[in-house]
Amino acid sequence: MPGFIIRFICNVSAIFLLFVNCSAPLRNTGVVTPEKPADQQVERKATVDKESAERYFIMARDYERRGIVDMAEHHYELAYNFDPQSETLKDELVRRYIESEKTSKALILIKGQRTNQELSAKEKRQVVSIYVKMGEFEKAAEVLELIDERTDEEVYTLGLIYESIGKKDDALKYYMLYYGKNKSSIQIGYKIGKLLITSKRFTEAESLYTSMISELGPKPDVFVMLGGLKVVQKDTAEGLRLFEKALELDSLNEDALRSAAQIYLTRNDYANAIVNYEKLYNENELGDVYGRTLAIIYFYNKQYDKAENLLSELLKDGIDDYELHFYLGLVFAGQKKNDLAMIEFEKTLSIRNTFGDAWKEMCYLALKDKLYDDALQIAMRYQKTVPDNNAPLKLLGHVYMIRKEYLNAIESFQKSLTIDSTDVYSYFELGSAFERSKQYSEAAEAFSRVLAAKPDDPATCNYLGYMWAERGENLDSAKILISKALKADSSNGAFIDSYAWVLFQMGNIDSAYVYIEEAVKKVGDDPVVHMHKGEIHLKKKEYTKAIDAFRKSLEFEPEDPESIRNKILDIEKLINESGSKGK
Repeated sequence: MPGFIIRFICNVSAIFLLFVNCSAPLRNTGVVTPEKPADQQVERKATVDKESAERYFIMARDYERRGIVDMAEHHYELAYNFDPQSETLKDELVRRYIESEKTSKALILIKGQRTNQELSAKEKRQVVSIYVKMGEFEKAAEVLELIDERTDEEVYTLGLIYESIGKKDDALKYYMLYYGKNKSSIQIGYKIGKLLITSKRFTEAESLYTSMISELGPKPDVFVMLGGLKVVQKDTAEGLRLFEKALELDSLNEDALRSAAQIYLTRNDYANAIVNYEKLYNENELGDVYGRTLAIIYFYNKQYDKAENLLSELLKDGIDDYELHFYLGLVFAGQKKNDLAMIEFEKTLSIRNTFGDAWKEMCYLALKDKLYDDALQIAMRYQKTVPDNNAPLKLLGHVYMIRKEYLNAIESFQKSLTIDSTDVYSYFELGSAFERSKQYSEAAEAFSRVLAAKPDDPATCNYLGYMWAERGENLDSAKILISKALKADSSNGAFIDSYAWVLFQMGNIDSAYVYIEEAVKKVGDDPVVHMHKGEIHLKKKEYTKAIDAFRKSLEFEPEDPESIRNKILDIEKLINESGSKGK
């Protein structure tokens, strides 16, 4: 037998015998083997557990470093299981659970069966961060309130939390606590002031801003905040003065420039608004945001060349900006460059074909140039582009009204109302179309739908009242309606004319004459007003004056000039037969 086989067998035999001897019960040799005390065993196990915990902790760190987060979390758990008394391991595992959005596990690990009150300050802070992560802001605030010695940051956080959940009073309480220790923080002062203003605590807000000026000195931002408060209180004059005070301290203060400009715009003071917006545009990194506003103000101030140049400059970096093309179209229209305006509106629609304002401006330009077929085509294109919207149907109805195609207009407005049955504009225009097509009861019904939604709408009150006055029916109701219109706008010439006419139909000729004279002063280019004046003179048997008034009406292209000419002929015949020219 080969030697190496013999050696292998001997080795195996030796190992087997060793195993047998070790496995057999110990013989009583007379020698006592001492047992280790229990506390030594516990100590030994604790040492082994700590060593295991450290080994798993190191492995967890290594996995985390390599981005293997699941394995890292598993090994943190193993480490913590071996050493659950370790605050470090507990904190690391909590952090890992939070980062992996296992917030429920993190809460259980921190709290166990304990209440929030039983937690340490450190544990409460951990719980707060978990609730914030979960979006449970109210619970976060409840726990944060339990911490006796809160840091300034935690006080501020409480203010933020309460503000986010709409508890303004609580938010103010903690913001004010924070501000009491951080008086130099203008931003927190601004936040407190804003909350006071939204809570309508104007006196407190003003007191805050005044104290900030006393403590911090004349700071432009504080004057801006105080100016904003005055604007909210509708004292725009004082608000403007404070914004200008801020600009004396910092001529480029963005908030002050913008706020002052907005007041100028409400006063139609375009010149001063332009000065401010030019600074905002030229000095601000986000100048393009202000550029388009500046261009529009140039447009309203009829500085068309400046508007055109600025918009062209903005379009170099925003060639696909549909609004810039639209604004440029408005500028060209203002310059009466209608062909160029149409091109810009078409460019607008090539970028955003649902932009209703561009469709409307194109249509209005065509109507202004009396290109009624073009206007109709534009409205039809618009309706085809957005068939489920009632805006194009209203525009289409408007075009039909101008073309005097009243039945088509009625159909368009009725279709508009199938899309939006609450649209008072469509009901008003439908009433107008019915009236023009002599469907008076249908017109009255449509107008009544408008008045049901807007009982004192002056235009509707006047239209329905005048329609009845013209037909000599429901005169008492007509007078009440027209009176409402006049109450809303006492200087409106059309309303004054309607009132004169209802008085005439009621037989109050002298009163009617007083009102018609006033109407002529207001709208002397309206053929209807002069026609009414002629009728009143005729009723008063002032024949010469009646003829003069009717002839004046003819100068302004009335709808039915032939009937007015026939009236003049009839009066002249009456004069010849009676030999009298009237009073």
